[in-house]
Amino acid sequence: MAPPSAISPERASSNHNGDITPSAEVPLEPGISQSKAKVQMPKFPQPPTFADKYAERDYLKGRLAAAFRIFGKYGYDEGVAGHITLRDPVQPDTFWVNPFGVAFSLIKRSDLIQVDHDGNVIDGGDVRLLNSAAFMIHGAIHRSRPDVLC
Repeated sequence: MAPPSAISPERASSNHNGDITPSAEVPLEPGISQSKAKVQMPKFPQPPTFADKYAERDYLKGRLAAAFRIFGKYGYDEGVAGHITLRDPVQPDTFWVNPFGVAFSLIKRSDLIQVDHDGNVIDGGDVRLLNSAAFMIHGAIHRSRPDVLC
C-alpha cells in the first residue's frame, strides 16, 4: 500500500477492505487549470503537398541532395560505392540518383542525374556517369514497386 502522502484522498477510492485504490485520472501540474490542460496538442509537421509536380520534383531533389550531404558529413560514403535514389514525380518511370564519382558531401540538386528503367541517363548535371550497381539495385526496386515514391 502506498503511503498516505502519495495518494491524494480526493483522487482515490477505497474498497470494502479499506485499501485505497488510486484513480486512473492523471493529476495536473501545480498552477495549471483544467481548461489549460485540455488544450489540443500541436500537430507534428507534415511534408508539404504540391499542386504542381515540377515544384514537387524540385523540392524532392533538394531533399535528396541534402540527404547525400548529411550521409557524407557523418562518414556514410564509401568512395564511389554508395547511392540513394528518388522516383521522379513528373515521370514516374524514372528516378534520380547521384552521379558516379562525385563525393556525397559535395552533391547539389543540380548534380543529380535522371535515369529511366532501361539505364539511360535522360537528364542531370555535368557529370552523367551512372553507377551500374545503383541502376541494377534501385532500378529493379523502382520497377517492381511503382507505388513507392522513394
